[in-house]
Amino acid sequence: MTSAVVVGPGEPEALPPVTAPKGTWDYRESASQDLTASAAPVAPKGSRVLRGAVYRITRPDGGVEYTNIPPGGSAKGQSIKMLFTYIATCAACDVHSRIDWNSVALNLTSYGDAIRAASSEYGVDEALLRAVIHAESAFNPRALSVAGAQGLMQLIPGTARDMGVLDAFDAGQNIRGGARYLALLLRNFNGNERLAAAAYNAGPGAVQKYNGVPPYDETQVYVERVGVLRKRYAETLKQHASTGVPLADRGA
Repeated sequence: MTSAVVVGPGEPEALPPVTAPKGTWDYRESASQDLTASAAPVAPKGSRVLRGAVYRITRPDGGVEYTNIPPGGSAKGQSIKMLFTYIATCAACDVHSRIDWNSVALNLTSYGDAIRAASSEYGVDEALLRAVIHAESAFNPRALSVAGAQGLMQLIPGTARDMGVLDAFDAGQNIRGGARYLALLLRNFNGNERLAAAAYNAGPGAVQKYNGVPPYDETQVYVERVGVLRKRYAETLKQHASTGVPLADRGA
């Protein structure tokens, strides 16, 4: 499986600029190759440094793919352009992350309309969506994993295509696709959010194989992380809802 996102003819040629959140992410990008050759930043213990480049491949039929796998060559009628390089320090990506998920700052304002719309459309609780986004990408719309997962909800390209996502770097599409996938997992596991979260991380086949959360360190840590964040988001959203004051106006 290549790390690519397929988009149709007529899509914008360039990805929008990003302002990455501070705290769990330290993210830089450049329009040149300089970041792929630069020295890695000093990372706190328990964090990971991710680096690479994003390329746009335009096929002869007009379709476009975005990929962070360096293309091996250009087929006849196909053009390749590097859009940007990136380097990121992600404390949230490591199994042994030292972040205290019981006290880390929540993000209650970013992508509010898209999250609420996806929550309503697919019947997935807004708190759960925010918890998964927080655990997956720390609300970084350009997040890219070494396994090729992309965007806010870290969609694998195959899953993105199955969920109707044409551009995983488009925040609205990514959230909608991730919510649709979570809704399917919740339905498959009878509404059990722990199992749905485990399946989101390790795949539904692994959850079925072990008849529960798989005995993988990463998945077990991920499920607990999502659970803590989901509870905190639910409590905080409920508190804000009871005041009747928009979250953005309260500076949350």
